[in-house]
Amino acid sequence: MTTADNLPWPSDTGMLQVADLQLDLRYRQVITPEQTVDLPQRVFDVLLILLSQPHVLHSRSALLEQVWSGVVVEDANLSQSIWTLRKALGHSRKQWIRTVAKGGYVFDPPGAVHAVAIESVGTDSRVHSPPPHGDHADHARGGASIPSSMTPPPVAAPCVLPDVHPTPAVASAVNGAPPRPRIQLAWLVAAGAGGLILLAGLLGLGRLGGQPPQLPTLQPVAVALIEVGNSEDSDARWPATVLHAWLEWKLNAIPEVMLLTESHLAADATENAPQVVLLSAGRSADHPDERFIRARFDAPGGSRQLELRGSAAQMPELIDTLSRRVLEELIPARRDDPWPDLEMGEPAMRSYAAAYRAYGERDMAGAASGLAAVLQQAPNFGLAHLQMAMAQYRLGQARFAMEHMGHAASLLTPVSAEVASVLAAAALSVDPQRSTETAAAYAELAARYPQRISFRLEQAWHEMRGGNPEAALLALEGTQWQRQPLGVQVQWRLTLAEIEGVRLDSDAVLEHATHAAELARDAGKGWERELAAATLLQARVHAFQRGPEAGQEDFAEAARLFASVGAEIDAMHARVSGELMLPTTGRSQELDTLLAHARAGGYRNLEIQLLRRVAFQQRSAGNLGEYRRRLKDALAIAESVGDVSAQQELQVDLLSEDLLLGRFERATERIRQIRAGPLTGDTATWLDQFEGFVLGIRGDYPAASHALDQTVDRLAREGEPPLPADALARLACARAELLLTLGRLQDARARRDQCADTRQAYLGSYALTVGAMIDLLAGDAGNAMPALQQRVRDIQAMPPAPERWTAALWTAYLLARAEDLDTAHTLFTQTLAALQDTGYEWLIADAQIGLAEIAVARGQFSEASRLTESARERLPSAAWQQYHRLDRLSVVLAFAEGRNEEAQSRLVASDARAHEVGDIKAQLELHSLMDTLAPYLRPDTRGCDPAARNALLAGTGMRGANLDWMLRDLPLPDKRVAMAGW
Repeated sequence: MTTADNLPWPSDTGMLQVADLQLDLRYRQVITPEQTVDLPQRVFDVLLILLSQPHVLHSRSALLEQVWSGVVVEDANLSQSIWTLRKALGHSRKQWIRTVAKGGYVFDPPGAVHAVAIESVGTDSRVHSPPPHGDHADHARGGASIPSSMTPPPVAAPCVLPDVHPTPAVASAVNGAPPRPRIQLAWLVAAGAGGLILLAGLLGLGRLGGQPPQLPTLQPVAVALIEVGNSEDSDARWPATVLHAWLEWKLNAIPEVMLLTESHLAADATENAPQVVLLSAGRSADHPDERFIRARFDAPGGSRQLELRGSAAQMPELIDTLSRRVLEELIPARRDDPWPDLEMGEPAMRSYAAAYRAYGERDMAGAASGLAAVLQQAPNFGLAHLQMAMAQYRLGQARFAMEHMGHAASLLTPVSAEVASVLAAAALSVDPQRSTETAAAYAELAARYPQRISFRLEQAWHEMRGGNPEAALLALEGTQWQRQPLGVQVQWRLTLAEIEGVRLDSDAVLEHATHAAELARDAGKGWERELAAATLLQARVHAFQRGPEAGQEDFAEAARLFASVGAEIDAMHARVSGELMLPTTGRSQELDTLLAHARAGGYRNLEIQLLRRVAFQQRSAGNLGEYRRRLKDALAIAESVGDVSAQQELQVDLLSEDLLLGRFERATERIRQIRAGPLTGDTATWLDQFEGFVLGIRGDYPAASHALDQTVDRLAREGEPPLPADALARLACARAELLLTLGRLQDARARRDQCADTRQAYLGSYALTVGAMIDLLAGDAGNAMPALQQRVRDIQAMPPAPERWTAALWTAYLLARAEDLDTAHTLFTQTLAALQDTGYEWLIADAQIGLAEIAVARGQFSEASRLTESARERLPSAAWQQYHRLDRLSVVLAFAEGRNEEAQSRLVASDARAHEVGDIKAQLELHSLMDTLAPYLRPDTRGCDPAARNALLAGTGMRGANLDWMLRDLPLPDKRVAMAGW
């Protein structure tokens, strides 16, 4: 750790200043004109080192040693610290920390670093925020402190939860083995589309007129709106319902208001006493044609009752007037704020009351249908447009949502500048292509209004939706969430679970979902929906980690909980989710019902995810035609409604299929198309692997190596957080395979160890196979065999799907090299039979090549010749790895049949190509073939001389990179006869 003793400024220094940046050494704060940010100790130490030696290259190893001396940490800790520092410096100063590729970091400020003594700092010099109270002051992102007594607004529970399941695709090596499956948790969004917190309230949209001025901090006000009276008489009740909706929209749009629900009150989930407003409406007892609308609440001078009377036709005007009076009483500081008028006729208002009740109950399909009817009667009712936008976005209809949001923007005016900034962020949230901008808008609001914890949750949600789970986690830092009301804690835990799902950490998902479930149970009645959402997440993790059967009880419990609160669609979805985890057993009546309901109700995002889940269930059963059809149906729907995230996920699924089908040109074009759009989640690293695989198949190893590193390098260059551990592990395995091709055995071993350092079962299997290949190429077949035998057992337990076939091809290839020809032959034969009629021609060719190599090893040259010719007809032209194996077979077969000249020319050409592409493994294998055939080849054309071959073998240590296993039964003529023929 850095101390005052090893820093260049005086020991009494209290603050450092460089340009407009201040560093408060007493409180570990970075202070800029825009914000004040507290830094963790080690991040602060990194900044001190950079400030102490500006314009000097600090290597990564030196920084790790100085800051984390004696502590075993990942290299990613430093990358995370640099990213945090750049965020703290702010956008205009983040370039002061410059990344030097393969070197480290240089701090290049525009001026000198000045030290300010403690006595010169003073108690008021810390601009933007007061000293923290106690040891753990809470700060919003941006530096404003969060009073511990603030009570956040209510949070919306998930409506319909998308699916969680392994996503198969191709992520293969470049060493001649077939591609492996891409398997990851496709968690997507467990609580539906964005705008999660705002959906609990009814936010409108005001026009932005520049940034609102910074106002003095206003006293937070907690308010709960409760309708009372005869709930059975809808004709009498509707004015109270409309007043509820109109007031709720206004209150939720005011930053200092914490709007609570009856569930919060029932669970005592608030620290400061709320202002409970009872709303009622009915007919006057003395005048049958007269109605009243009433609001009752406690005020400093005693209980207050505000009441207005008039005819049904006068109700819209009376509701608007009463809402303004209630706001003036509850929030005097906002007395002069402008609000739009409630302009709507009485018939439309009756229809709106019914639509709002559906909206409040989270029945988005019912709400959208009802609101559409309202807008036919009152097309200029801005709040209905806003709610329609939010409902349609939750239904996956982003294009229509944005259209209605545009109408809301022009109709819900005037509002104050502060309210406009809140509502403008909500407007951004319905555009799926603007997640980054939405996150930035909520980050600004969170810094300006730290008491509104919902802003932090929204920021985190959209950071995650924008493909930046690390930034989402950072957005949630700095708040003692355990001290927040139960409802907020539940939503925080569910959000964390989703973030960790994107980060592919199923253990963390389970941890947060379990905490969320416990909190929801503690909250009691009214929190069944949140408990159901958490239970569904637990079910998916259990099914993923321990097998489909393990989660079935939780799927059933989640369905029961959803049904208990009337969420029948959610209940059906939970049941179908459990069903789709199991092997297909024929047509599912409930699945068909749910698909029809989703289609008829407009739940297009649910329909997309169901079709995708059905596709993969069919894939696991080997029904590839149905799999491809379902994927294309889902993609067509995603394109029609503008669901960018779903389009990207489905395009990656189809990219996987392109590779399995050997359509490498089409795959390259699809990679380019996907990269052109916004990349979310772990997609960028999967694209790196796909691109690396295609380039490796073609023999372009430098480009393949660059492809595997491009996302990692870009994140470091831009100062972004490093990739999740599992993504780094997956890339490490791919790099290990590439390094073996390049003859870098020890480097491959190190990468394999990194790949094995994971809790994901499929990565463990991946690492096991890579490790076996390393052992074989090092000449240690005995050490490789236990791993290969374990893989054979694993494969036998896999369903008849591409994952099984690709794993079997790779394992059989390695078993043949280990001279377990019988087991290898069985695997190849079984896989070849399974691949018939799949369309995976190049995988069929790979199986035939493997069987041809075994036939040569057994001296069955006619069979090997037949298989070789069949494989050559099936291979795509770009498959260098497979063609290299075919060329080796052609050399051996030509020699076995006495065609020495042909054998020699093929051998020389293949060796030249191996040198051209830099394939060291291929060169070593060809060298072993040269050594065997050397006595029978012309002396002047025998390739590399023995000394050069021995030097290459010694330099790589790859003693097992030979073809001895295939040449043992090769008939060799008398050497003297052969030499006499030259």
